[in-house]
Amino acid sequence: MNKILRKALSIKNYIIRIRRELHKHPELAFEEKWTHNFISDELKSLGLKPIKINKTGIIVDIGKGNNKIGLRADMDALPINEENELPFKSINNGVMHACGHDTHIAMLLGCAKLLTLNPVERPVRLLFQPSEERTPGGAKGMIEEGVLEGVSEIFGIHIDPEIEIGSLSIRSGVMMAAPDEMDIKITGTGGHAAEPHKTNDVIYATSLFINEIQGLVSRKSEPTKPVVISICSIHGGSTYNIIPINVRLKGTVRTIDKESWQNIPQWIDDILKGISLSYGIEYELLYKRGYPILKNDEKKTKKLTCIAQGIFKNVEIMDDPVMGGEDFAYYLEKIPGSFAFIGGANKKKGIYSKLHTPHFIIDEDALPMGAALLYALANEKADN
Repeated sequence: MNKILRKALSIKNYIIRIRRELHKHPELAFEEKWTHNFISDELKSLGLKPIKINKTGIIVDIGKGNNKIGLRADMDALPINEENELPFKSINNGVMHACGHDTHIAMLLGCAKLLTLNPVERPVRLLFQPSEERTPGGAKGMIEEGVLEGVSEIFGIHIDPEIEIGSLSIRSGVMMAAPDEMDIKITGTGGHAAEPHKTNDVIYATSLFINEIQGLVSRKSEPTKPVVISICSIHGGSTYNIIPINVRLKGTVRTIDKESWQNIPQWIDDILKGISLSYGIEYELLYKRGYPILKNDEKKTKKLTCIAQGIFKNVEIMDDPVMGGEDFAYYLEKIPGSFAFIGGANKKKGIYSKLHTPHFIIDEDALPMGAALLYALANEKADN
């Protein structure tokens, strides 16, 4: 067994205790006050000096000097009501750690404990970042407040409840998509359902729009450059015999190349203009840019991959990017680094779920592996 993994396993109970306390007390973006205090207290108990940053975020330096390695964990939870029956089930109604940020904090605090027990030569900066789930994201504010000063490389990991425990997935280059948001209001003239010809039917116009935008994926985008467009919210009408005056739609657009990222807002507007001309409706389109495309640095990805091979049974080089988004991308726009997924599923134990669901669950045996990886990265000498 890898020596560093053995060290991490020796504090497994500590890491799991931390994770369960955090899971029990989830908080939404920039509301992570309990989480902030809990992390600060843990760091102080290790003899470290946490610094508050970006409202509820924290940084802490271990060792002095520049050329630091940065290690980041996100802190916020999701507006989901947990349906798991666990001893450490969320006590905050309608809020849940359904994306594993509780595990990310626990692994980084585990790394902090390992660093205090087994100091490394290189200075390390730990970043506990708020608001990954809500655009514009917490990473931007962290950067604006100077968290990358003196940091030459940065790494992050994300638990994945669909990947088997003992596995790590990564790729060089484009790793994750740019997730943009659209909010559309379609307005017409309502009326009686028996007389649709006397209305400008917004329900029908909406259905046309939903069908047409999928044509952008199959007919306007290059087949080798994936685009995912999802309408996730539709509100219009109140009863069965009245054609409403307006409909409101919300959704996301996810791209992995700059050309598609630039073109799609105009393509969506063109579709709405065409429907407006044909059916007499009016529309308002609010298109909100999300996080950038997440691009892993080739050299840093190779470094992480080599280290991971000593800790994980299976290190997979992904063929394709993930179409989800991550504000870790902002850090990678400023300095080189890499981001990876680690497995949290265990089918033999019946542990398997999906991110952003009320049944999110992971095998906690994965947590010492993540802590070991973070510590091993810090223990590696800086690149020349």
